[in-house]
Amino acid sequence: MPGSSEFQLRNGGPDVYEACLVTAQMGPSAQELVAAAKIDLDERVLDVGCGTGVVARTAAANVRNAAQVTGVDVNAPMLIAAADFAERSGIGGIAWVECDAANMPFEDQSFDVVLCQQGLQFMPDQNGALREMARVLKPNGRLALSVWKERSPLGAALAKVFDRRFGEDTTASWQTMYSLGDREELRSLVLAAGFRDVHITFDYKFARHSDPIAFVTGAVAGSPLASALAEMPEEESSMLYTEIVKELADYHDDGGLAAPAPCHTLTATL
Repeated sequence: MPGSSEFQLRNGGPDVYEACLVTAQMGPSAQELVAAAKIDLDERVLDVGCGTGVVARTAAANVRNAAQVTGVDVNAPMLIAAADFAERSGIGGIAWVECDAANMPFEDQSFDVVLCQQGLQFMPDQNGALREMARVLKPNGRLALSVWKERSPLGAALAKVFDRRFGEDTTASWQTMYSLGDREELRSLVLAAGFRDVHITFDYKFARHSDPIAFVTGAVAGSPLASALAEMPEEESSMLYTEIVKELADYHDDGGLAAPAPCHTLTATL
């Protein structure tokens, strides 16, 4: 998860998030991001804002040795979860480092590839983070990152239900998730950090899950309201999850939930 104080995983959230949201959406998205980076077997890879580590784990499967991969995040408990999930997956050797993306403890030109999945928009110093990504990359090193373009049907459903339950504008600050949705603004940020050959692709990252309630539970586990819902009586929180699923009634197929999320994927060269 990104390094925002609001969007962190609490109350057993990492396990729920991995089981639901990573399986349904962020895992497949990580595979697509890693593919866009075109990682070679002997390259060193940095995952910035690694969260529970799905991108780092995916990258590790594309290099000769998992020790070539490093994941960084500002949140120490998140890194503990990332290391645990890597171990459960049988992946040893990934380095997990706690740091601010705008001040990373690596030598210049330490990595061949930098990855960042849905993290840049949450970083307080986006310019500084991108400059750090450029600093730690070798000449001709590659950047691949993704950001949400605009609010998804899931985001709209969460906002509608939670604002109704907790008060108008409860979820107003969540718009941060889409703050880099303007393609040209995103391009300008990356160019200003010293990158070139910037290419941005628009597509939809589908959240597919056979159990919509389980998926929504996982999505909420990373939201600022996770703690509030965890303290609710189970019957009451279950009713809220059911309301959210009802709001997503138009986004189902024969396999269950199939909710699209508009996304920009950017690749660039140093």
